[in-house]
Amino acid sequence: SEPVVDLWKLRELALTEGGLVNDSLRKLAWPKLVGVNNDCISSFSSVSRNDMQSTPLPTSEVTVPPSADAEQIERDVSRVTWHLLTGNQRSRNFQMRNKHRKRISQLLKKKQRRLGDFLNLTLVQSYGDSVEYLKDSERLRYYQGFHDVGSIVLSTLGGTSLPISPALTGSTTETSSPSDLELARTAADSMGMTLACQVLLQMSQQHLRDPMRADFLQLQTALKLVLMPMIAAFDGEVHSHLYDCDMEPFFAISWIITWFSHDVRDTAVVKRLFDFFLVSHPMMPIYMSVAMTIHPLNRIEVLSTDCDFACVHNALANLPKNSNDVGWKYIPGDVSCYVDNDDDEISVVSMDPSLQGTDDDSVISSTNQKARVPFQELIDLSVTLMHKIPPRNLVNLAQRYHNNVTLQPLMAESSSIALLQPPPSWGLTSNIDSDWVIRARLLKEQGTKLNRHQRKNRKKLGNGTDYVNDNESASTSMMSTIYPEKGDKPPFQALIASGTGPDGREEARKLRKKRKMLTQSVAVII
Repeated sequence: SEPVVDLWKLRELALTEGGLVNDSLRKLAWPKLVGVNNDCISSFSSVSRNDMQSTPLPTSEVTVPPSADAEQIERDVSRVTWHLLTGNQRSRNFQMRNKHRKRISQLLKKKQRRLGDFLNLTLVQSYGDSVEYLKDSERLRYYQGFHDVGSIVLSTLGGTSLPISPALTGSTTETSSPSDLELARTAADSMGMTLACQVLLQMSQQHLRDPMRADFLQLQTALKLVLMPMIAAFDGEVHSHLYDCDMEPFFAISWIITWFSHDVRDTAVVKRLFDFFLVSHPMMPIYMSVAMTIHPLNRIEVLSTDCDFACVHNALANLPKNSNDVGWKYIPGDVSCYVDNDDDEISVVSMDPSLQGTDDDSVISSTNQKARVPFQELIDLSVTLMHKIPPRNLVNLAQRYHNNVTLQPLMAESSSIALLQPPPSWGLTSNIDSDWVIRARLLKEQGTKLNRHQRKNRKKLGNGTDYVNDNESASTSMMSTIYPEKGDKPPFQALIASGTGPDGREEARKLRKKRKMLTQSVAVII
């Protein structure tokens, strides 16, 4: 009910146990956390179509323009299953193994087509109005694993549409054939994907920018530059074991480029991880990968593995299953391992009558046994690691770790690595206007008559006066300083996760120096 949303408190909530809890809250929070309202405040809102007296185009008339990577997208989405079907749908799929299973198969294909459309629409909108985007080497490119990220965003936000679309309400140029950008915006609006496209686009242009280039050169350089030095700094024994078996830092690449959505089958848990990554520095998936590797239980598994590249790589690849084993079965023994157990999670859901008739992904998490390495422990450890060595100190760490021969080509590419750049401005914004304030402003611009609830909201802001000062409210949100006003400090954990917190090691050195000086002073006095 407050006119301004405190984004630092929202970020703090995303770091706590359970994150943002459910999709209803995420639909409200994710767009604000990635700055969609700030960047698109004049083009998008949550005003209903009836309020805006706008008539959408029939779905049959909507054309989804293909992106430059449409063929690869179609091949990849045809293999996606886990994050598209909800727990209850997977339960029905199991129960109907010999009866009516075709219905679930048809539903899955429909969701796969919707995911493919969603990815194409996002990429096409990223091209802008340029007709030469195929020649643009800096355009966003699809990569294998991006469909896993997209499936989570679509699962969370896909049912929400921002009804004000430039393609539908803005003045368009009268041409016989609309541009791909106009077609994409129209299609996204008609299919209820406008909000999801904007959120995924923001993620793609910031957090996922390096893997979405023409190749993985920048991403590979970033991993070579910082991943092994970080492991060496935090756990020398694990680093020595990896170094002795010639392990490259690329063992963590799928964790980083998919935000663990490819390796964790529990959709509810993955959404909780997305809460964490969205409020954190773009480097946080790398810190999480280090935390995954050096966690006390995980490190024992890695160190107990024979010093052979294949054996150690397999042990590392299985580490996420220690944190969530939905769809897998743990086999303890002399050589502990996980085996694919697709029916295990389904049978748990299907045997519980209380879970029938629900499509909530949280069902899976609630039925899964307690993880051996809970993700919340890894989240807390990741934030602790970032406190000890903030992202701004990683280049210095790499310079101390690598020899000159190895370091020189890596540093030559470092300036073009998006992960090593300061976090996006929207990741540090203090506050943003509430949805009802934005709705009120747009209703005023349209001259729409207010209903009882809207008149009540109007009184909250001005006791019956202008409930929104056109420029003042927008500028208040847009001109928010990186940190809140003096005396109102951001939550410490959220500040550290953003990558702008204090250097923990430097603080420790200063404290030790202060204690040493105090001890010397006491000795002199005595």
